[in-house]
Amino acid sequence: MTLHASAVPAPFRKSFTVLPAWLDANGHMNVAFYLSAFDKGSDPFFDYCGLGWDYTKSGAGSVFATGCNLDFRYELLEDDELEVTTRLLDYSDKLLHLWCEVYRRGESSPAATQEALFMHVSLQTRKSAAFPAASLDRLGQVHQAHAVLDRPGSLGRTLEIRRKPS
Repeated sequence: MTLHASAVPAPFRKSFTVLPAWLDANGHMNVAFYLSAFDKGSDPFFDYCGLGWDYTKSGAGSVFATGCNLDFRYELLEDDELEVTTRLLDYSDKLLHLWCEVYRRGESSPAATQEALFMHVSLQTRKSAAFPAASLDRLGQVHQAHAVLDRPGSLGRTLEIRRKPS
């Protein structure tokens, strides 16, 4: 069954709650769990594209993260209800460029953002490989649906210490 672009979530969304085990000595969500939130929050996108954990378990292939930028804007606390959004910025026959945001439910600005690049890998050769044809079709639908979303302002941001000229 082929879905039309209008049926594609734009962006994909997943909700969950900050657990006590995710807190650090500062009493807020630890950096590692922001990454986990983005990972868990992108599951609906990967599932929709036929690249989720069921695909990985099949032994055919998987999607590996090759790099990411994380930005933290405000802290998240125990029992905060979160919503993670995921959108596809670009793709090729082997790569995905995603933008994710994590929000505290009810807030209009994200608590954190993630820009990430992923590569499709054959689990037989452990090398990059083209996405399955069905996944490429879905990625095309998602890319079309997400193309109408505003481009993130901090996309491709370089980390640096900015100094005033002397």
